[in-house]
Amino acid sequence: MENIIEIRHLNKLFGTGESQVAALQDVSLEVRAGEIFGIIGLSGAGKSTLVRCMNLLERPDSGEMLFHGKDLTQLKPKELRGERRKISMIFQSFNLLDQRTSLENICFPMELAGVPAKDRRKRAQELLEIVGLPDKAGSYPTQLSGGQKQRIAIARALASEPEVLLCDEATSALDPQTTDSILKLLQKINREQGITVIIITHQMSVIEQICNRVAILDHGVVAEIGEVEQVFSNPKSKAGRRLVSPDVALPLSNWEGSVARIAFNGGMTEEPVIATLAMKKQIAVTILGADTRNVDGKAFGTMLVSLPENPADKKIVLDYLNSCDGVTAEEVQ
Repeated sequence: MENIIEIRHLNKLFGTGESQVAALQDVSLEVRAGEIFGIIGLSGAGKSTLVRCMNLLERPDSGEMLFHGKDLTQLKPKELRGERRKISMIFQSFNLLDQRTSLENICFPMELAGVPAKDRRKRAQELLEIVGLPDKAGSYPTQLSGGQKQRIAIARALASEPEVLLCDEATSALDPQTTDSILKLLQKINREQGITVIIITHQMSVIEQICNRVAILDHGVVAEIGEVEQVFSNPKSKAGRRLVSPDVALPLSNWEGSVARIAFNGGMTEEPVIATLAMKKQIAVTILGADTRNVDGKAFGTMLVSLPENPADKKIVLDYLNSCDGVTAEEVQ
């Protein structure tokens, strides 16, 4: 797939003098047309700043923000407004106009674009069908639940017929069941309309459920980019390990011996890897920490185990673990 967005060496500073903060530092990444791309990081990582730089709601201090190969930072205001209509955004707080009905909220961007009243109302009603709320056309935001407000916000974002949908913590204010329904709606929109979706979140579960690829931000720096399954099963960066497996991100400080980190990359869950190691090789290891889960009968996650001090036995353990289906192991202490 071709790239629809390319970010090259982006930098963004806030403040001046000693209080100056580098929100983004030399950020480079690519988003492919038609994919669901995730950007994740802890609070303060620079996620929201990055997504606002994608449509120039925040103007970067340096670097390039390319959309279809065109650097948005170099466009004149009129040209930029035209490109922005192709990059819609939804927010955690919904940002609906309280004095307007659902239908009128969806009509608003079309109204600004000069679409005739009859046409924009027809399109808004179609969008209400797409988001599953055809009966809420006359309802005001105060009469809607959080999930319904976000569906109206999604419909409003689609009104300009965008190519990219930016979702800035769009589900973090919702309960798990509503979050699941909103994510399924975004997947449906992506699949049926071919709209590229970019998810900004601090929740790994959201990335795991919906995204194809993910970038991990850490203090304004891209720590890691890759396929979601690859990053989830075997994160390469410290920031990735903190997000994916916070309980086993680093070897335990009170353990003085050698430690291995085992990554489960999708092998069958019923395979008792550690027990089989002890039986087959007659070498016992201690599980120091684990954060694993079952996804459709396959094991994903991370585990820390002790390693024998004898170099020959240590090699036997690591060789055996790395020979198991869907498992990789490396000495980390």
